[in-house]
Amino acid sequence: MHKKLAAMLLATTASGCFWATTKSEGESMRKDIKSLDDRVATKEKTLDEQIAQLQKVLDDATKVLKRNSADLGADVDALRNDVRAAVGSAQQVKTTLEELRAANDAAKKANDVRLDAIEQRLAQLESGKPAAGASADDLWRLGTTAFEAGRYNDAIEIYKRLTQTFPTHDKADDAVYFRGQSYVKLKDWEKAIGVFQTLLDKYPEGSLTDDGLYFAALAAQNLKQCSEARTYLNLIRTKYPKSNVLKEANDLDAALKKEAKNKAKCAS
Repeated sequence: MHKKLAAMLLATTASGCFWATTKSEGESMRKDIKSLDDRVATKEKTLDEQIAQLQKVLDDATKVLKRNSADLGADVDALRNDVRAAVGSAQQVKTTLEELRAANDAAKKANDVRLDAIEQRLAQLESGKPAAGASADDLWRLGTTAFEAGRYNDAIEIYKRLTQTFPTHDKADDAVYFRGQSYVKLKDWEKAIGVFQTLLDKYPEGSLTDDGLYFAALAAQNLKQCSEARTYLNLIRTKYPKSNVLKEANDLDAALKKEAKNKAKCAS
C-alpha cells in the first residue's frame, strides 16, 4: 500500500509540477505577447505619426511646388513679355538707326552736290568761263560780267549758250538782245542785225525787242542800208506804239529820209 501511495504521490507530484511549469510559461508567453502587442501598437502609432507627418510634408511640398510652379510660370511669362518688348525696342532702335543712317547719307550726298556746285561756280567766277553744267542764271551772270568787262566775244558765246540751252528762261530774250549789243560794240553790223532779227522772230513780246529793232536800224545805217533801217524803225511804230525808243526811232527815220538820195550815206 505504501508503494501504491508513493506511486500515486509521485504521479501527482509529477503531474502538478508539469502543470505549474506550463502555466508559468503560458503567463510568460502572454506577457511577452502583450509586450509585443504593446510594442507593435507603439510602433504602429509612431509609424502612423511619421506617415501623417510625412504626408503633411508632402502636402506642404506639393503646395509649395504648385505655388512655385505658378510663380515660375508667371515669371516665365513676364520674362517672355520683357524679351518681346526688348526685341521690339531693339528692332525700333535698329529701324530708327537705319533711317538716320539713310538720312545722313542723303544729306551727305546733297551736301556733296551743293559743294560741287559751289566749287564749279567759284571756278566759273575765277575763269569767267561757264562750267559744263552751268545753270541759266550762272550763264546770265557770267555773260553780263563779260559784257561789262568789255569781253564781248566771251559774252557772245555765253549768251548764245544760254538761249540755246534754256530758250524759255525769262532771261533768254535779254541774252539775245545783249548778244546783239556785243556785236554792236565790236562794230560787226551784219551779225548785229542778224541777232536783232532773231530777237524779233523768237521773242516778239520781249521787253527789249523794240530796243533791238532800233539798234538794228542803227547797224543798217552804218552799212548804208537806209531802206532796211527805215523798215526796222517802221516796225517800232506799228508793233510797239508805246515803245520807250519811239521818239529816237522817229528822229532817226526823219534823218534817213533826208539822206535817202545821198549815195555816200545811203547805198540802198
